[in-house]
Amino acid sequence: MITIPSLIAFTTGSNYPGNLLIYHQSFFFVLFGFSRINVNFAKVPTINKSQSLYLLLLTATIGIIPYIVVYGPYINLKNLLLMDVYETRFKMRPLSNPYFGYSYSVFTKIVIPLIIVFGLELKKKVWVFVGALYLILFYLFGAHKSVYVGLFVVFIFYKFSYAKSIHFILKYSCVLIVLFAVLAYFGWDYPWILSFRRVHFSSALLDICYLDFFKNNYLYWSESIFKGLIEYPYDVQATHLIGDLYFKRPNMSANNGFISDGYMNFGSTGVFINIIIVSVYFSILNSLHIPSKYFGLYLVTMFSFLSSPVSTVFLTHGGLALLLASIFLLNKRPTAQVTR
Repeated sequence: MITIPSLIAFTTGSNYPGNLLIYHQSFFFVLFGFSRINVNFAKVPTINKSQSLYLLLLTATIGIIPYIVVYGPYINLKNLLLMDVYETRFKMRPLSNPYFGYSYSVFTKIVIPLIIVFGLELKKKVWVFVGALYLILFYLFGAHKSVYVGLFVVFIFYKFSYAKSIHFILKYSCVLIVLFAVLAYFGWDYPWILSFRRVHFSSALLDICYLDFFKNNYLYWSESIFKGLIEYPYDVQATHLIGDLYFKRPNMSANNGFISDGYMNFGSTGVFINIIIVSVYFSILNSLHIPSKYFGLYLVTMFSFLSSPVSTVFLTHGGLALLLASIFLLNKRPTAQVTR
């Protein structure tokens, strides 16, 4: 997702900075290096599936109460038919608070999809229904269709092994690339732009913009973790700043991944800090014995790192919650072999 598009973009000429190529390729080698490190979690206790289900149900039931109290009076059932969606979003946007911001993705991308999947595995139809009801409620708390992403990708890859999942992605990606290229040739390029170009090359383009603007002009995390300690020098968020200056769209939120995030905060040092953090994260996940049926959850997180700052992925997109769930709920401890 980074290495090959980066190499292709590098062939475009002088507009592509050489240090960006180094960052992208370094990530590949650092990630590969950390993937060879195996962290032993054999002695870490795990919660069995039945206990996990009830723990997740308790978490979701308690966690949804503030949403019902704040958003409940503004629920519009027409949103279920995709009507009045933007009106609902406009009404509910001012009601948001830090709790909702940090917990929304955790519930919709991890907790509730796992409730439904565990319920299906344990043949607990009542809890499957409750999980589906919770997911619908979270959709109505703002009419964000993205709440179904976590569940959708889990079900797509639920029956596949890891090898079959990769084969599935490559197979249908190739089919869609050819189809969208043909459509673009005949004048309808929107599917091509929305899928292939946006997924593979928008990140590289935004990286170029971030490296150009923040060269020797770093933020030192004044917009995030050091917000109260270091003064942020601009009147608008960095994402809107890039959207305005490079795309002439002041309202555009030009979110980008960990390369841009690291560079705008601390230059090359920030980039390599983020590369190490992301590599360690996936190294830990790689050391766990996660059944392939949950591959979809990790696919969502992988894309999040390509489109959002590292701190945002961990805190608001569920990256940290997924790591904890992986260690204590999803990790399948190897069965000890009995020797005779």
